[in-house]
Amino acid sequence: MDKFLKLIVLTEQEQQHNLTLLAQSIGICVTQLSREEALKKNHFKLGTMLACPALVGDISKKGISSTLHALIKKAPLFLFQVERSLLNAEQSMLLGIRGVVYRDEPLDRLSIALKTMMNGELYFSRNVMSQLLDALIRQKLEKPLMPEVTNLECALTKQEKRIVGLVAKGARNHEIADDLQISEHTVKAHISAIFKKTHVRNRVELLRSLSQAPV
Repeated sequence: MDKFLKLIVLTEQEQQHNLTLLAQSIGICVTQLSREEALKKNHFKLGTMLACPALVGDISKKGISSTLHALIKKAPLFLFQVERSLLNAEQSMLLGIRGVVYRDEPLDRLSIALKTMMNGELYFSRNVMSQLLDALIRQKLEKPLMPEVTNLECALTKQEKRIVGLVAKGARNHEIADDLQISEHTVKAHISAIFKKTHVRNRVELLRSLSQAPV
């Protein structure tokens, strides 16, 4: 996904939220809205991302709340002020959440999270990405072997397959560039081509397509 140009912090407080102040301090174009105001919007401009504080009931074993579902349909979003014990990060990713920022994360990590997500990347720990990949692999291994090669296998070049493998492990663009000894610009071009070939819009949908493809 391309970089985001604007961040909207969803908060009920009238004064500037600490997340808003931090985003401003690192040069991010940011504004504030309440959830109710955001829900009333017909749409947000392309390149806008929502920062949504996690509320009780937003995500459960049954899925996401109707409010959160409506917000995700309007614009990509990430959750912040998340209690570690109350949210399953792997489930959040598969439900379309672009990142999870926990309440106890230090300020420097919060700055990294903002920069990472505004750059168009997902923000989840490597441990979370690894667990998700393991689950996808187990799911694929449980399926019966198919004699034909999948459409995904046919469509991608060897280099693109390597990049897909690194994406599945949670590697960010600069890490993929270092691993494959290519430029970050080339990585972005490959990922854009992968999205077009596999008819997905982002890394989450790519991981979903991998989980659904036969071995």
